[in-house]
Amino acid sequence: MDYSTGLKKEVAEIKFLIHDLRVDTFFNEVIHYHVTVDTDLEIYSVDQAQVLHGTDLEELKGKARDVRRTFQEYSGAVKSFSPDKTVLLVGKQYLQAVWDLCELILHPLWGRIDPILSFLPPESRSVRSRSHYRNCLRWICGVYYRLEHFRAEQEGKDVYEEFDVAEDLQDFTRNVVYGYVVEKSSARVELRFDLVGPGVLGGNRHRFRRMYFNLIMNAVDAMVGRKVGVIHVGSRVEGDRLLLRVSDTGSGMPPEKIAQLLSEKESLDGELHSLGFVFVRQTVAEFGGTLEIGSEVGKGTTVTVRLPHLPDAVPPPRQPSRCEKYGLTEEDDRGHVGHRPREAGARPKPTVPTQREASWGEAILEDYRKSDSPHPGSIFAIAVTDDDRVDYFTHRPYERLWNITHEDLAPMFFEATVRGRLEEDEEKRPVLILKAPQNVREYFEFKEVPEGERGATTYNRMVHDEYIRIAGKLIVSGMDPEMGVLLTDIPKLFPGCAALVEKEPVELRVLAEQKLTAE
Repeated sequence: MDYSTGLKKEVAEIKFLIHDLRVDTFFNEVIHYHVTVDTDLEIYSVDQAQVLHGTDLEELKGKARDVRRTFQEYSGAVKSFSPDKTVLLVGKQYLQAVWDLCELILHPLWGRIDPILSFLPPESRSVRSRSHYRNCLRWICGVYYRLEHFRAEQEGKDVYEEFDVAEDLQDFTRNVVYGYVVEKSSARVELRFDLVGPGVLGGNRHRFRRMYFNLIMNAVDAMVGRKVGVIHVGSRVEGDRLLLRVSDTGSGMPPEKIAQLLSEKESLDGELHSLGFVFVRQTVAEFGGTLEIGSEVGKGTTVTVRLPHLPDAVPPPRQPSRCEKYGLTEEDDRGHVGHRPREAGARPKPTVPTQREASWGEAILEDYRKSDSPHPGSIFAIAVTDDDRVDYFTHRPYERLWNITHEDLAPMFFEATVRGRLEEDEEKRPVLILKAPQNVREYFEFKEVPEGERGATTYNRMVHDEYIRIAGKLIVSGMDPEMGVLLTDIPKLFPGCAALVEKEPVELRVLAEQKLTAE
């Protein structure tokens, strides 16, 4: 079958796009949030606002029903191998329903969330979970942007652009991908970047973005069920090629699975599970590039894409994304600007919350014990200095109606500190999770490291020692030394340390007994 022209091509494009959207969860979260707002307005007797918001909520539910109905019709047509014309028709009806719902949710005059929240107290569920809601809006905004571009392609409009890859990936990740990763992984997976520019490509920028996002989705899927995970994204120019590399610390793949992904036939009749990587291969081919997969079962996967770049091209000015036009990256009421790194010096040095000495471990355990979430747990951020002082600590229990993130817990410092969680494992036993600082530059700023002393070696040494000191502080302040602990970046921070590599999780005391670099 020829899927490059005619009706077959149109059906393939519809399937590719619908597979990529993954928007239903975010629509449901938006509905749930507005129901919560409605309940809070009733609880706090904000009657007039509740009447206005109730009208908006009914309109939202009606359009959501249209989305659900049209998707069921599309899914049924695909699974029953209906004629291509039928699949195309119901697919377009579904995309139109998604478009209509996105337009409603993103319209600045709909929902009136910020004015309504001003009537509610800070402790209300709606106000506390606002950042989660905005994460969902960012993702929905990205979906709307992709649908707009898809329409342009269908109408035969010129879609060739020249764009700087590092800058474009930063923009797309901040405005779209970040929210997806946080929500889909329950904040257990983090993104890290090593984007070196400039490096200019010429082609269909939105297909490039979709290809990149498919790689991210695959990486998130590979870490399902894991307590911690890291996705590394790197880009740089190497000779006449621009290299994009996406690595994960997930489940990995055997050689036969890799061979299947790289050579699987491109028949899309009734097939939905493998569309993502078929699209990746097709996009790489359209850009004239090559694709490689390296993987080890149980340790993770690295996908490397090499594309011919434009060595003499000047990166064009960055165009604001639709999310920025809708105000989704502007400074919010917590003083945090989207997910962009802060400028040096923009953050004051923190003060430690007043508490009795040696209470950190007990505070985390107490949060865990009193958590009313269906999945009990506690979340915290902690910083220990080189002279063994705790100079930052904040914590909170998981709540039944709020999936709290480190950004919510510590909006000013969530990228600069060691972050932790205490959650149940599969056997309902508490397990400690420690994650390295998310932003190296922010970490150095937080620790007031002079510019000339910063570097990868310094960072690895400092975090290595801080992990050990944190383990010691938690033990002396009430946490069981035999508590299991999972760590990010063990191979990098503790190279060759069999005690931390051979067993997962490892006992907290084993981490505390490791030697500091000065020793």
